[in-house]
Amino acid sequence: MGQKVHPLGFRVGITQPHLSQWYASKRYYSQYVLEDNFIRTILLKKYKRANFSKIHISRKTDDHFEIVIHAQNLGILIGTKSEKSEKSEKSEKSEKFKLFQKQIKEFIFHYRQSEWNSKLRVVLHIFRCKTSASSIADFIVEHLERRVPYKVVFNLLKKHLQRQERQEHFDSALGIGMKIQISGRLNGAEIARQASIREGRLPLQTLQAHIDYHFQQAYTMYGILGVKVWVLKNVTTKTYKI
Repeated sequence: MGQKVHPLGFRVGITQPHLSQWYASKRYYSQYVLEDNFIRTILLKKYKRANFSKIHISRKTDDHFEIVIHAQNLGILIGTKSEKSEKSEKSEKSEKFKLFQKQIKEFIFHYRQSEWNSKLRVVLHIFRCKTSASSIADFIVEHLERRVPYKVVFNLLKKHLQRQERQEHFDSALGIGMKIQISGRLNGAEIARQASIREGRLPLQTLQAHIDYHFQQAYTMYGILGVKVWVLKNVTTKTYKI
């Protein structure tokens, strides 16, 4: 039997940083872990169309959060540009940014079941990311749930990535290599099986390989399909401190 290991956990401290960075005593450790998980879960649920790639959370104290969000559709989070003057665009963008920041504070207070506290500080940074494994998985799941045959989804995905590369001038939307695997009752067949495609190279055992990985489930009429996506971005010698 092959021994599998998670591609991201395998590279923590080498090419992957920790998504949560803080220190806590035994008394508060489990509380912080569950709170971070709640923030990520509710953001992914409420703003699903934003296509989140990563959400980094760090703390200095119990009431000081620093959240870094990487997403593709920033307009869902902080609004789109208007056709007014530059000053009004900046003011509108800052207002929507503050509203989103306030929404995150409300999520935290809701989880802690406490009243509004002015001492809580949330420092928010939002960046637009390139094509990631999570955005590719979202594209595949969206089409599978609309009962599009998986082979057609693969062809649509290739065209979608090529279109993004042309329109947004990405160096390579696919990166150096990519692998996609779909498992389950494909096209409603009675017997479950796996189907996969592969482009370029994908050295899973090379720790210096910067591999982006994402797993997602598609809920269809004939069952649940599992979608796994691996994307090789580059091979680097840069390491992160654990």
